[in-house]
Amino acid sequence: MHYNGPIVRPPMDGDSIFVEVTVGCTHNSCTFCNFYEGYPFRVAPLSQVESDLKEASRYYRKGRSKVWASGGNPFALSTQKLIELGKLFRKYLPDCKIMTYARVDDMRRKSVEDIKSIIDAGFHDIVIGVESGDDKVLSSVNKGYDAEEILEALGKLDQAGMKYRIIYLGGLAGKNKGEESARVSADVINQIHPHLMLLTMVDVLPGTTMYKQWKAGEFEPESELEKIKEYRELVANLNNHIVVQGQSASSSLQFEAKLPEEKKELLKYLDQVINTFTDEDEKRISAMRARMTRA
Repeated sequence: MHYNGPIVRPPMDGDSIFVEVTVGCTHNSCTFCNFYEGYPFRVAPLSQVESDLKEASRYYRKGRSKVWASGGNPFALSTQKLIELGKLFRKYLPDCKIMTYARVDDMRRKSVEDIKSIIDAGFHDIVIGVESGDDKVLSSVNKGYDAEEILEALGKLDQAGMKYRIIYLGGLAGKNKGEESARVSADVINQIHPHLMLLTMVDVLPGTTMYKQWKAGEFEPESELEKIKEYRELVANLNNHIVVQGQSASSSLQFEAKLPEEKKELLKYLDQVINTFTDEDEKRISAMRARMTRA
């Protein structure tokens, strides 16, 4: 198997077969991210993909159908290229369900009919790092799109019937701004239909623009308690049918709840955490996060 650079994937996709189709991210300019530093975006040669699929097919068990098309945002590829890849995947892994990362702006050049064709080719579920629905936050972290484009792009997915998950990154707004930003984001998320939202928390990583902004006094991170309050505010303002998970390595809480059915129970749990949160908890979680992000 061929892999270049880090393999980044959601925690629930760890049991997938990983096949590299692209390297790096087309944007690679978010202030908080250095995942693909040193790996400019490029497309894996089709011969490499086929070679890896042949190798994977020797260990592939029928019924184990999850396959992760690896790369920062392979959905940036043209519709025709994605269809070609889908056919190749199914040639060697006949019943596979292909999952991959996408950016919001990957939908700019794809119509609803294009996305339907991509689904027919085997792409089953895509994961989009929306991060926020707050235009102030999206601009400050240089995501490359705004809330209006989120609604337009993910609306195409809804119309086409593509399953998709989104990632919400708590803490991006900065100190004293998280709860208001969560309310704004919830208003956007309520207008789209992801089947799952992964709640995670920003780590200020050495070498990133956000780290430099922090050291220069231009960005003040939220406290650990503020991030949990941001989670709570987001959940409280959601009114769509969605599963929310807080099960990433950078989240200080681990939970899963189906909304709206389990919303009351989740809010009760978050309120309990908030109401019993101590200075020692703040120090403990901050120390854990510092170990994770040490230069």
